[in-house]
Amino acid sequence: MPPPKFAFVGDPASVSPWLLRAIAQAGVFEAICDHDAEQQIGRWHARWAFTEIGEMLREAEPDGVVLSMPLSGRTPLIKQCLTAGAGVLVAGPPGAASACGRLALFAKLAGQLVMAAPAIRFSPSVLLARRLLDSGKFGPPISMALHSTHRASTAQDSPQAVPISADQVFEAADLVHHLVGPIERAFSSAHADGAMTVSAVSKDGVALAMVFHANGMADAVGIDLELRAADGTRLTIDRNGSLDCVNGSRVGACHRVALGSAEPGVELGYDGLVAEFRRHLEARRSGSGLVGAAGAVTASVEAILGSAAKGRAMIPKSSGRAGGSTATRPVKIG
Repeated sequence: MPPPKFAFVGDPASVSPWLLRAIAQAGVFEAICDHDAEQQIGRWHARWAFTEIGEMLREAEPDGVVLSMPLSGRTPLIKQCLTAGAGVLVAGPPGAASACGRLALFAKLAGQLVMAAPAIRFSPSVLLARRLLDSGKFGPPISMALHSTHRASTAQDSPQAVPISADQVFEAADLVHHLVGPIERAFSSAHADGAMTVSAVSKDGVALAMVFHANGMADAVGIDLELRAADGTRLTIDRNGSLDCVNGSRVGACHRVALGSAEPGVELGYDGLVAEFRRHLEARRSGSGLVGAAGAVTASVEAILGSAAKGRAMIPKSSGRAGGSTATRPVKIG
């Protein structure tokens, strides 16, 4: 089977260079589609440059498209790629939560897939944390604290007066969903200078505390998290990808990242993310549709941003109970 052909749609400067390098390693980097694509194809060893997505889909015929475009126009571009016979990978919400079901159906009818996932979920530290939770070596989680810092990000796709982008919140909400389950209720507070705090609880009763900074210092970019279990076990992951799982003086597991010799594409999860996308492309008969829990995570993002905009606690749509529920519907994104 020949390697899949990939295309990147968007401004290469808007994503990590390790994502673009992972695309080139996972298959044939067929095309870049952007207004400045001619200046980028040599740097990233792509074969063709396009300025119009329809032309790129017709002439390059990619098997998979990695999309980095503003959230407000993301859903129609995804549908355009699916119609042309290409699967889609996006690192944030594929659109509004209310559109995710229709998008999943559209992808299934087209025999294609949409994968919405952040790279950090595929980092070695997060994969190890998930294995520890599955193995029972980490007791039932009771709390999770997460700090997300981006550098000079924009919040143009967020509700008015909310300084954090939907993509940044999606990254954190996806990680919460992956490790402790879906968010049941969230209360958010936006602060000046691109900051937001969130108090939430998961469906399994895990207390969640999240802090977001949209304009942090360059040496602080990334995600730090701490998980605590009912038996006293403490699991931490720092922004460099190092993991420690301890209970008192007993070390349950650790993953050390030597910054001088580490492979950033691996440690930050980009290689794993694109490899997973390729796996789904090669098995698309069983993986067509909207891959994973993107709909539930997007609903959590809307609840978090909606709470900050409206000043009250909100419940994601997927968490609302039938029959007398008093859940407040979150605002839409996109």
